[in-house]
Amino acid sequence: MSVRSAAVVFGVVITLSSCAPTTYETSSTTAAVVAATTLPSGPASELLPRLSATMLSLSSYIGPNSSGTTASGKEAVLAEIEALWNAAETEVIALSPESAESIGRMVDLARTAVERNRPADADKAAKFAGTVIDELLD
Repeated sequence: MSVRSAAVVFGVVITLSSCAPTTYETSSTTAAVVAATTLPSGPASELLPRLSATMLSLSSYIGPNSSGTTASGKEAVLAEIEALWNAAETEVIALSPESAESIGRMVDLARTAVERNRPADADKAAKFAGTVIDELLD
């Protein structure tokens, strides 16, 4: 096969392969769910136990329960966790920067648990945040 013949064959192959129709999927739409929450207020001594309790409930919204179903609302629970932490964070930093850092990491882990659908991470976040909160409030 000559160079010219090879070039012609190559050109035909490129031309034919570039003529494939392009289709766009229009049936899939994405709806953003925004949880409307108000910033809780009060002293850290009231907000942190609520944060701990809310974190304990998070894994039930991520993974299946004993009946094999998963409750909806994990984004709303996460929004409540973040709102509680945002309300208490400044006071906790003033009381114990180390505790604030630890609780902040656990809130981040709860966020990751929701984003990556990992109930075990939610359980770990709740366990360690609860321990830090209990030690801080004692």
